[in-house]
Amino acid sequence: MRVTIKDVAREARVSPATVSLVLNNAPGISTDTRERVRRVINEVNYKPDALARSFSSRRSEAVALVMPPDLDSLNDPYYMNLLRGVLEAVRDSCYRMSLEIADERFVEQRLWEDLFIRKSADGLIVATPRLNQEYLKEVAAMSHPALLINGARPDLPELDYTGYDDVRCGFDATYYLIGLGHRRIGFLSGPDTHASAQERRKGYDMALERARIPLRPEDILPGDYEATITASAVKELLKRPATDRPTALFSANDTMAIAAMTTIQDAGLTVPGDFSLIGVDDTGLAERATPPLTTMRQDIYELAAQSTAQFLKKLSGRDRDNSDRERISTRLPMKLIERETSLPIGERRQVL
Repeated sequence: MRVTIKDVAREARVSPATVSLVLNNAPGISTDTRERVRRVINEVNYKPDALARSFSSRRSEAVALVMPPDLDSLNDPYYMNLLRGVLEAVRDSCYRMSLEIADERFVEQRLWEDLFIRKSADGLIVATPRLNQEYLKEVAAMSHPALLINGARPDLPELDYTGYDDVRCGFDATYYLIGLGHRRIGFLSGPDTHASAQERRKGYDMALERARIPLRPEDILPGDYEATITASAVKELLKRPATDRPTALFSANDTMAIAAMTTIQDAGLTVPGDFSLIGVDDTGLAERATPPLTTMRQDIYELAAQSTAQFLKKLSGRDRDNSDRERISTRLPMKLIERETSLPIGERRQVL
């Protein structure tokens, strides 16, 4: 039976990532650990794949776009625009692109590592990574090139990152509603595994604090960036007396905002007559909604295209100059797009 890197790791009581670092003479490994791993390699007669040993000297001229594991991500306009942006940049380069999904098999079978070992990819482009995706820690530890698009990982500062300023987005959206006179503003939250959800909530909190408006925990509604969960949360909200619910809602994405608007309308109420509403993304659904949705625009297509082009340029310069040492790190502001779902407090509009 062929000895694998996992067998060596188990015998040496280290991770496969550490074995790879030892094989590639990477820094940052203690002398004792390095000697123990090498001793096990000799004892079990481990023969690394020749392709893996040639990692530093050969390129595949390809990248892998890693999409999130959500079943509906490939139907989501946000992710479709991201994919199109990455693809457009790849088409304008000498690189090829493969598509992966960060599902259970991708992680447990270490398919991400196979992409590098088999020279199927020179780097990963990760679409909106989650805070709980542990494989990215090993990608960083092994110094594999990776670009994170619009999904910050503060715990992995060594990885390239480009995205929008979600704290500022949350602050600006909430303060916009405050500027319209609203003093009780609910928040439709995204999942805790997304940095964007946490940071937009942080901006929301900051805006309330700046305006000296007390935070009401009961007005924080779970939405998880999904329409069905949002609809259930809003139905529960509407069971309260009109005097005990927000006059405005800040939704952490457009999908939840539109689900909230539909639920409110189905209950015989109006937007913006009974609730003012603002979302985040402006994917196209916002403009087509009835009424058209006020939102914070992030041009994910342009962000993905520009950042991918920058990442590919960096990959093509690896080992020839110092460009591989320059980390990509960009945070852009979002733009407020005012439409018809937000009104000053006290004003009412008949929505047909």
